[in-house]
Amino acid sequence: MNKLRYIIFVLILSMACSNEKEQDQTEVKATTSGSVNSVDLTPGQVSAIKLRLGHIEKRNLTNVIKANGYLDVPPQNNAVISPMITGYVRKINFLVGDNVKKGQTMAELESMDYIDMQQQYIELNARIAFLKEEYDRQKLLREQDAVSKKKYLMAEFEHKIAISTLDGLISKLNLLGVNFNKLNEGKIEPRILLKAPISGSVKKLNTVIGKHVDPSEEIFEIVNPEHLHLELNVYEKDVIKVKKGQKVLYKIPNLKEHIFEGKVFLVGKDLSEDKRSINVHVHIDEDEAQFTVGMYVNASIVIEDTPSYTLPVTAVVVDGTKEYIFKRSEISTERIVFSKFPVITGLESDGLIELTSMDDLTLEDDIVIDGAFYLLNAFTEGE
Repeated sequence: MNKLRYIIFVLILSMACSNEKEQDQTEVKATTSGSVNSVDLTPGQVSAIKLRLGHIEKRNLTNVIKANGYLDVPPQNNAVISPMITGYVRKINFLVGDNVKKGQTMAELESMDYIDMQQQYIELNARIAFLKEEYDRQKLLREQDAVSKKKYLMAEFEHKIAISTLDGLISKLNLLGVNFNKLNEGKIEPRILLKAPISGSVKKLNTVIGKHVDPSEEIFEIVNPEHLHLELNVYEKDVIKVKKGQKVLYKIPNLKEHIFEGKVFLVGKDLSEDKRSINVHVHIDEDEAQFTVGMYVNASIVIEDTPSYTLPVTAVVVDGTKEYIFKRSEISTERIVFSKFPVITGLESDGLIELTSMDDLTLEDDIVIDGAFYLLNAFTEGE
């Protein structure tokens, strides 16, 4: 198996270095010097096998709970704008991605129903004055027993119904944002102004000029990114371990190289029947501006906060029963030397592995974190 691996390794180096000068051959020389084993490579060979270097880092990896979720905002930071009455879209003032302030006009609608309601208000407002006079007159006549009770009650009924109808009409027109000062002067406004209920940015726009819309349609969606947080799903077997204040380490697929931090703020009480999980609300510490609502996250909730020295799991290779890493020990224009060091590993989490023993290694050392497998093969064959 080792021989086959070595043949593959040499083929890769040969293909990458075939156009270089004769003196930069793809032969990999493994040498032994005392207790330190090393592999010599040329810069071209390092480039061919795509070696990548990194450093030992101190991280908290002990006893974590894995969870998936997404970025979200509180309900009061998310708003949908729908018309309260049917109409036709005549003007759109904002597009997706635009920032908007609370109270700004998002769009304008023209509605025949809106015009009819204003006409009813003007007519009913005038009619009530007449009905009030008639009611007062019938009341006076009734007191003098000069009119039948039925006629008096009918006048009272018509007056109260008119007042009730007007009150309902005023409430509806208030919701639609009518200008009563103009309306009381007899001026009817044909357009309804759809205004932003919160400040934020436009996430969705679902209409065009001239489209007929009704109250069931969502025309705009606005999101205010303030108080962005994580909503994680934790399975019921792990819920008992999760407490408020615990550290959360999370990654976003589009930012794989970064690990962000947050803290558990709230642990839900309702168990999801289909997923058998509970929602965990996490406050995040990083700059919220680079995130978008709805982004998927992979998270680890740290149950114990014990610092560990770590490397990516790809940095550690196994030879027999022992584990090793490779450190860059020498570098020049013609050769780069990588030395092999034994290590003892512990917990593995989030693509990182704990080093419980790292004699003769420091945090400043350049460690091979990608490509150590090829160096191990070269060293084995060299021996």
